[in-house]
Amino acid sequence: MASKAEKGRRLYLIGIDAAPLWLLKELKGRKGMEPFAKLLESGQIGSLESTLPPMSGCSWPTIYTGLTPGEHGAPDFFVMKKDYVKDVVYYDSKKIPPFWDVLAQKGHACLVITPCMEIMLSDHRNVDLVTGFPLRARTNSEKLRNLMLSYHFDGEPDIEKSVIDGKITEAEASHQYVKSVNKRARMARSMIETGDYDLVYVCFTETDRLQHFTLNKPDKSDYILPVYVEIAKFIDYIERRAEKENALVILVSDHGAQPIHEKFLINAWLIRNGYATLKESVMKSIAEEGDEAPSTYLIREKLMNSRLRKIYDKMPHHAKRVVARVVGSAFSKASSGTYTRLHLFDFDMRKTRVFAEVSNDPVATLWANDKRFANGIVKDSEKKKLMDEIARRLEEARSKEGDRVIVGHKDAARYYRNTKMFIPPDLFVEAKKGYTIDIFNFSTSTYFMKPEKAKSGDHIMHGIIGYFSNGERLRLDKANVLDIAPTILDYFGVNKSGKGSLLKRRGID
Repeated sequence: MASKAEKGRRLYLIGIDAAPLWLLKELKGRKGMEPFAKLLESGQIGSLESTLPPMSGCSWPTIYTGLTPGEHGAPDFFVMKKDYVKDVVYYDSKKIPPFWDVLAQKGHACLVITPCMEIMLSDHRNVDLVTGFPLRARTNSEKLRNLMLSYHFDGEPDIEKSVIDGKITEAEASHQYVKSVNKRARMARSMIETGDYDLVYVCFTETDRLQHFTLNKPDKSDYILPVYVEIAKFIDYIERRAEKENALVILVSDHGAQPIHEKFLINAWLIRNGYATLKESVMKSIAEEGDEAPSTYLIREKLMNSRLRKIYDKMPHHAKRVVARVVGSAFSKASSGTYTRLHLFDFDMRKTRVFAEVSNDPVATLWANDKRFANGIVKDSEKKKLMDEIARRLEEARSKEGDRVIVGHKDAARYYRNTKMFIPPDLFVEAKKGYTIDIFNFSTSTYFMKPEKAKSGDHIMHGIIGYFSNGERLRLDKANVLDIAPTILDYFGVNKSGKGSLLKRRGID
């Protein structure tokens, strides 16, 4: 291990992707959940506000940097381009260093195991790192490389499509995720016990994926509980170790999760209310009698949902633009059944004023089709009035039971602080509890549909923050993902001002 800063401070950070406070409370009395129950009973766990939208792609980088998505450049898993084509985007830790690289620069030794959304290897000699979801795990450490080979570990199991296709059951998915958590924990333990680290950060992402499939099931705990219990074993180990070392332990999730019972089809609402327009060929195929989908529609959906999609996502932008144009010209057909799946190449952008894209989440992102886009028709002078009108009218939308579906909205341009790193959306709208917002599906008869298997659960705006104290105390009220990096840096004396830190100053507050 490289030269180190003055010893005396040690911190363990445990990340649990999409862990919600309500679920921990529901499971706290179950066998194996004692570490979580201890936090709940002591009042040392609270709610953590996420980013907008509450997505791993933007919220974990905010946790790592203390910067907003408009500052670190990753607003989601995708960004919109001028030609209405989406590009995959990842947090670039080479340009904007995470807290572990900042600490390493100051001489602190750091062990970082599968941080979600960190796909780049640290080249700092004080950091031992295994990269995280969504790509396969890699490492910059020979010892970790040997452990990964020994445990046959290459990151979170890529089994989502197998669950969707029914090739494996939710019970089998739970079993595989438990094994993955166990392997990650054993690697971390081996490194901790033979190394000398000031900061240890271990992140578990299996919870998010599994919750997407199971949260609205009556027997959800049969699948979810084993994964949380396996994580609890690691928390118990870390807590006992930290007590001997007088170290601080922090638990954090990037956002929460909830069961989903209904989807609101926002582009269907925009189209049927005159804000967006589909191509004539698409409207014609929707209007045709019969429930049999056109062959061109079936072909394109097969292409969009196959392994070819992963190849497409990795293409340079100019190649994506060509592919999108060709597919849009050759396959702009839709199903005449109850629901049809839309893509941006199905829209007539010469007549579309507003469209929803990128975030397929309880918080939707809407764009005005203005001069930032190739066929923009919305003038700057009319944009605010237009988006205010849409926000107001969306909040008047009602569910089948007569309740409001959209319960809040926010100016997205202001949230992103007029960033120049990407084309930001103009409006966020948030769905009520139990709903998610769908950007793909369209119907001429309804704005609602039942969630597919992968949307049985979806995100909420608040995750968790908890801590096991070594004498330190954290302010848990109004905690935000923006506060985590400043808190960690403050703990090690790197954030000299303490600005943004959740640490309660000893003897002061």
